[in-house]
Amino acid sequence: MAIVNIIQLGKSFGAERIFSNINFQIDPNDRIGLVGPNGAGKSTLMNILAGRETPDEGQVAVSRNIRIGYLTQVADFKPDNTLREELLTVFSHVQTWERELGELATQMAEVQEDQELYERLLARYAELQSRLEHAGGYTYENRVEQVLDGLGFTREQQNGPFKHLSGGQQTRASLGKLLLQEPDVLLLDEPTNHLDLDALEWLETYLSTWKGAIVIVAHDRYFLDKIVSRTIELAFGRIEEYPGNYTKYLELREERIERRLREYEAQQAYISHTEEFIRRYKAGQRSKEARGRQKLLDRMERLERPQNFQSMSFELTPVADSGTTVLSARKLLVGYGARSRRDVGVTQEPKVLMSVADIEFLRGDRIGLMGPNGSGKTTLLRSIIGELSPVSGQLQLGHNVRVGYYSQTHAGLNFERTILDEIRQVSALSEEGARTFLGRFLFSNDDVFKPIGALSGGERSRVALAKLTLQGANFLILDEPTNHLDLQSRQFLEEILNEYDGTLLFVSHDRYFIDRLATKVWSIEDGVLIPYSGNYTEYRMYKRPLVLDLPLRRMPLLARKSRRRELKSSPQS
Repeated sequence: MAIVNIIQLGKSFGAERIFSNINFQIDPNDRIGLVGPNGAGKSTLMNILAGRETPDEGQVAVSRNIRIGYLTQVADFKPDNTLREELLTVFSHVQTWERELGELATQMAEVQEDQELYERLLARYAELQSRLEHAGGYTYENRVEQVLDGLGFTREQQNGPFKHLSGGQQTRASLGKLLLQEPDVLLLDEPTNHLDLDALEWLETYLSTWKGAIVIVAHDRYFLDKIVSRTIELAFGRIEEYPGNYTKYLELREERIERRLREYEAQQAYISHTEEFIRRYKAGQRSKEARGRQKLLDRMERLERPQNFQSMSFELTPVADSGTTVLSARKLLVGYGARSRRDVGVTQEPKVLMSVADIEFLRGDRIGLMGPNGSGKTTLLRSIIGELSPVSGQLQLGHNVRVGYYSQTHAGLNFERTILDEIRQVSALSEEGARTFLGRFLFSNDDVFKPIGALSGGERSRVALAKLTLQGANFLILDEPTNHLDLQSRQFLEEILNEYDGTLLFVSHDRYFIDRLATKVWSIEDGVLIPYSGNYTEYRMYKRPLVLDLPLRRMPLLARKSRRRELKSSPQS
């Protein structure tokens, strides 16, 4: 029996119709993936389900006593509370019962001679104890710890003020608080944002045993495949339902589009043939038959041509081959070097994030760089391209290496320029040629005159990719290139990079992306970069490191000292 019914929903923003006639239901144990292109209205629909927005037409009918929990983008926490204190507020009613139980125990010890009062206190004690057990009152502190540990918070972060957390950490904290509330329907809009791979895997395990219903908007296909058992596509103002996870949805959707296209083309052929018959015979001996066919055509329900998603259309082509060795590292420590502060007369010690083995990066390698948030992945990439100097050691680019760099923060874009101006700054294209070129990245008409500062994250990603294609690089260094891209754009980028005839080093939390592209995995573990052979799945199954000349036990002295300082500064668990 459905616990939430969505009936004839419609929503517009001004003159723009977002969607209409949306009908579906949520059953008690549903695992629904809500998918569709950016801008289709997925977040709007989630806000309506959560009661945060009102539809223009239709209604959301929620069964009695059903609680809906929604992962919001703005954390509702008291800034001076510690993270642990904030998550414990979920169990404030349980803590109130605990205090009352303590008070009742004291009172019962004092009034044992008053049998009537003692019996009343004992009955209340038994009632509260039953409530406490039912609410998991004896395990809630362990559950808070499990969630915080699973989401990757250190003991120092758990016991520190919430206001000191970054935006990404606050989003993770909101997710943790929501999971602990255990609503009947869990609405998750991009829950995988800001999670590293360990936290992603923990969340997948946690949700796999979730007792309620879940509706998820996510761009992580691996995550959707593991969690979702039913897929709803929101596109072109309407929904389509498919049984199964995301991979099954892709298969069924392609079959459905092909079948509808055949039906549409068959109907168009029939209409064309019939109209030709009517033109030929409407005034002759067969005019009565022609009028009959015209009536049939007038009553016919015309099929719409099936719509498909727009996709980008470009390629990445190196202008020349590099030498055999693309990059070499020797005795490398990555981090931030020593800095002198003249105002206080001290020199700050280097901050070492990782130690890197003596390695060579060969032409044609495709390496996925993985590691926890804050482990130094972006710092390593910036060191390779020369934006940062290593703490010690050497990084050497090989002969004829031409680097193309994609920053996850879109740092290479000038937010004051228009899209058109940004492209013409790095190319010899005429205005007409640049507009045609930008059409391959889904920018058309007046879109090209938008300032980059006014674009969405997905639009900025497409501008950054457009600039990258103009560089002709034979060594691509990509920092989270799939962030902000919808699922269709991610798949297209995979296909382009799979055909790229150059060398590739990329950071990604998208496990499908790593599986499709990587021939090696570089994993940052306890401050050491360890290379593995194979893609993500092979790395997880076998985890066989390549031969290193820098084992963990021989980590350079400076890195070990830095690591010991971090351990000493962390509170004991």
